[in-house]
Amino acid sequence: MRTYLFLAFLGAFEVCDAAKFMEQVSKQAIQVLHGSQRDGEVRQCVCSEMVDCYHSSKLQALDCFEGCWQQLIKQFKLTDNPDSLKACFDAKKPFVDQVIDCFQKKVKACAEDSASAKKVKEYDYNDMIHRVEDAVNAQVKSFLSSIGNDNVKQVVNAGTAIAQCVKTCFLEKNKNGFCFNRIGCEPLIEDKSARLAIRQCSRSVQWKKEMEQFCKCSSEAGINGLSSYCGMLNVIG
Repeated sequence: MRTYLFLAFLGAFEVCDAAKFMEQVSKQAIQVLHGSQRDGEVRQCVCSEMVDCYHSSKLQALDCFEGCWQQLIKQFKLTDNPDSLKACFDAKKPFVDQVIDCFQKKVKACAEDSASAKKVKEYDYNDMIHRVEDAVNAQVKSFLSSIGNDNVKQVVNAGTAIAQCVKTCFLEKNKNGFCFNRIGCEPLIEDKSARLAIRQCSRSVQWKKEMEQFCKCSSEAGINGLSSYCGMLNVIG
């Protein structure tokens, strides 16, 4: 779900210095992890379990996104060609997979086998999702206060509504427990590993190029006023 927030709030990322933005992402990610951690302990997930849970969560988020898009996109009248705009999102699914796979591998949060698994703190995933939402909303609020382009504001507002819908849908799908809760394990995400994974993955996935392509695609799909922002990705650090 969080990767779709990443795409939905494209504009907020394009006007940031890249290094400062990734530093801020790293800091906020660690704050979210610390804030949603609880005192209870469970075993550390083995790698196959972590892969399965990441995959099932991704499929749930994709399913929610499809339904929320159909439900909301026409209300905002961003473009006369909503199917073309949807194709821009669909084209970035491999990028989303790449981001998830990279972080999953680089964070090194799983045990190779049950014998080497440690005891780890539990997470409150409802709380974690709300903390992520608060962090993203703060970025969006800051971005909206810095621009005067009503078309771009409308795009961001649409993204906010769709992301809210996806969150509600995702929480409903997991109302009886999230994947890690159901199997009784948690990933062991250490601060140093999280920072390193975010830094390495931000370099390896070529996110500026991907976001520029997404921006141009959205502009060509009929979103007015967006094209002037797309080129900024060529000049940020």
